[in-house]
Amino acid sequence: MKILFISTPTRTYTKNYLPPLGIMYLCSYLKENGHEPIIIDQALERLDTDKLMDRIRKENPDVIGISGIITAFDYVRGLMETINKRFPDKIKIIGGHITLDIEDILLKKLKFDYVVNSYGEKKLLCLFDYLSGEGILEDIPGIAYLKDNGCVINPGELYFRNIDELPLPAYDQVDMEYYSTVNSTIIKLDRYLDKTGKKRPEMRYFPVIGALGCTDKCSFCIHEFHFKGFRLHSVDYVIENVRHLYENYGIRVFSFGEDLFLFRTKYAADFIKAMNENFPDAYFSCAIRSDYVNGEMLSILNNSNCFTIGFGFESANDNILNVLYKRNTRKNNTNAYNLIREGTNMAPACSFMVGTPGETEKTVDDTIDAIREAKITDSAVFITNPYPGTRLYRWCIEHGLIKDRMRFLSDISDRDAIKLSINMTPYPDFIVKMMRIMVINQLERNKIESDPGFRLPPLNRIINHIFVLLIYRSYFRIRKLLHGKEEDFGDIQLNEKKTVLLRGEE
Repeated sequence: MKILFISTPTRTYTKNYLPPLGIMYLCSYLKENGHEPIIIDQALERLDTDKLMDRIRKENPDVIGISGIITAFDYVRGLMETINKRFPDKIKIIGGHITLDIEDILLKKLKFDYVVNSYGEKKLLCLFDYLSGEGILEDIPGIAYLKDNGCVINPGELYFRNIDELPLPAYDQVDMEYYSTVNSTIIKLDRYLDKTGKKRPEMRYFPVIGALGCTDKCSFCIHEFHFKGFRLHSVDYVIENVRHLYENYGIRVFSFGEDLFLFRTKYAADFIKAMNENFPDAYFSCAIRSDYVNGEMLSILNNSNCFTIGFGFESANDNILNVLYKRNTRKNNTNAYNLIREGTNMAPACSFMVGTPGETEKTVDDTIDAIREAKITDSAVFITNPYPGTRLYRWCIEHGLIKDRMRFLSDISDRDAIKLSINMTPYPDFIVKMMRIMVINQLERNKIESDPGFRLPPLNRIINHIFVLLIYRSYFRIRKLLHGKEEDFGDIQLNEKKTVLLRGEE
């Protein structure tokens, strides 16, 4: 069968800077199995409606497949209105993170024929067999469709237990020159090179997937209910992928972003040895859980061209970390940050969240105190968002915070996670937004102390460091006077049995 994949913009106001690796893997696997896949990288090309429809007409596929994340919902809705009008007889399939927990909406409202949840390679192969007259639809795990006007979601999962069976992504289907050069400046790499005196590489960068899934069940993440399990590529497979990019596209800077890619010291040692021997002039970043950071792991990584290690700090209050199901502590996070910063040439990178259920002035102050103590200067700070596919999303529906799912999906479309979507605290929206500013203020204060050349814009200092501080602290003082005590919501539990969304409801 001929299938036309369309990538969708993560944000419509800017071109995507990361390649659509999901559908690139699908393409290579389907081609290997006798199908004819094609990608229109709309996330990059941004063709106007008529030109996009002309491309679809010219390709004349049997199936149109759309992929995206949840922030592309409004874009996909508009796209499907046009596709359904212009190509009513084409089979339309959707996959990717956008499908999670909203299968009924995608089928009934957006008029897709099939929804493919989680990993799609084997499921699409089975679905194409069914569409060709072979196999039984009900036997394909993880496929959603309409039957008797009701939404059916086939139970089970179908994926590679040995993910080395996956062919390398279809790099030839996308604009590799754009994706390898769009990230022309990486500040942490520049700092690493200045610190070590190592030779500056040609700035051609690309992400490499080294593992799939996760062992954990963070309440703000999709891995509890979807994309379950953890599977790791062999070192040989990863090196083959790196070699392909190195030799064919001149890539010299790589990122391995999965949190658990280097969770075993033996695997890390073998990987670093292979990178040092095969690509001594290539540099890379990686992510890790903070509780896997120890002297042995850092010694292995420091003996390489790894320039930064990232992890999710999220909060420095252990109750909030429990609500987030992080299976981690403030102590682990601060120790990891300090070990990387003080004992290696690598730069630590972490991220924070505010606005989690149970968040209070005190819990935010704990995060501020940890940032001060660890001397953290550069970090992303987000507002906790209950994206579909997560326990937080189901909790918000259960507690009536999300009453209209279509409206919610529209609200989070085209938006970054630095913006508030659903307020999960008892405080006004402006206070939750100020919580984020308070955390950023401490990062900036640390930056001023560590970098004599750093200067805050005067307006920033007046608004955020004076005006916001005054309003924020005054609000909580008044609230404390009214309640007679400091608030403590305890250890909120997002019970799995209670946070079950009955999909299919209107």
